[in-house]
This record gives sequence, structure tokens and C-alpha cells, in this order.
Amino acid sequence: MRGPILHVVLAAVTLLSPLVVGGQEPGVPMPSKRAIALAMKYLGAIDKRSSFPSIEGGGHDVIFTGQSLHPSHGWRTVVVSDQGKPRLVWDSFALHDPYLDVVGLNSINTEAEGHNGYIVTWRGCAPHQCSDGRIGFALYASQGHEVYRAHVSTSYDNSYRFTSYRVTYYPKSGIPDEYRERLDEMICSDNGISRPSELPIKCSAQ
Repeated sequence: MRGPILHVVLAAVTLLSPLVVGGQEPGVPMPSKRAIALAMKYLGAIDKRSSFPSIEGGGHDVIFTGQSLHPSHGWRTVVVSDQGKPRLVWDSFALHDPYLDVVGLNSINTEAEGHNGYIVTWRGCAPHQCSDGRIGFALYASQGHEVYRAHVSTSYDNSYRFTSYRVTYYPKSGIPDEYRERLDEMICSDNGISRPSELPIKCSAQ
């Protein structure tokens, strides 16, 4: 099963009124007005942005993170190609994943992936189950425009005493080793998992 990804090509984007955007990282090229306008169709405000060379060559992809416009709650991440006509390649709300209903700004990170583009990682949880409950992890790889996810579910007995963790990956097969390992690292180091030694995966600290 392929991760849900939005591929939307817009022939024209209406330029929005000038806006002040915070969170610009040092050395990051200023995105075009069209790219910002496209991002603002999905974001009520932009809190941070980063830019990486596009694996398609000849331009940059700009990753905008901020408060969602519709629905008007939570954080949202939009990736826009800054070459030619802006193109929306991925949108976090497209996942419709209950394990990622609650996502904080500090839980969304971006980084270069060597010469193979970049990755976006984020952590979330089901409402009121952010610690030893139902926790989700996701990774978007620009190489292939794929989203990979992992769910951690905690089981308890009738006295609400911890019994075990269960880890489920999506897709259930075919995740490249480097992305599976990265998801595992995120799981093993997560503060919401109080007993990492009980996880059914190998953590380096074990």
C-alpha cells in the first residue's frame, strides 16, 4: 500500500497580499511569491520554512510548516517546488491517520538526505494518548515522494498495568532499510515511550 500523497499541479496561483514570514533559516534561498501564495492556501500562518535542492534538478523545494488554515487547528506541512509553476507534492493532513491527530511544531523536522534530496519527519499521537498510548511516527522522503509510517500501541491488563507494545509499519512491507531504521530510531528515542526496552524492535541502548 503506497502512502497517501497529494500530487497537485496548479496552472496559476493568485498572489496573496504581502505577508511577514518567520522562521527563515540562515542561508535558505527566499522562496518565490508564487510558492508562498500556494503555501498560504493551506496555512493560516507560516512558522518556519527550509529549502533543499530539488532532486529533479534546477531549483529548490521549499518546506513550509505552520498552523493549518482548514481545518483551523494543529500544525501542517506543505512542500512546494519553487521552479516554474509551484507544485504541491505533499500535505500532512492527507494522511488521515488517527495516530497523528495531535502534532506539535517541535515534532516536525527537516533535513538533507545526502545527495538524495531531503526527508521530513514528524511525531504525533491520538488525543489524550500521547504517552504510552497510541503514538505515530512518519517520514516523507523526497526521493520517490513516498510517506512511511509506524504506529506504536500500548496494551494494558484489566488493572491498567502495562503488558506490551505493538509496532506496526505502513506500508507493511517494502520500506527501504534506511527509512525503516530511521523510524525505529525515532520510536526508541521517544519520550512518550516509558519502557523502550520492552519494544519489539532493537534499540541501540538495549
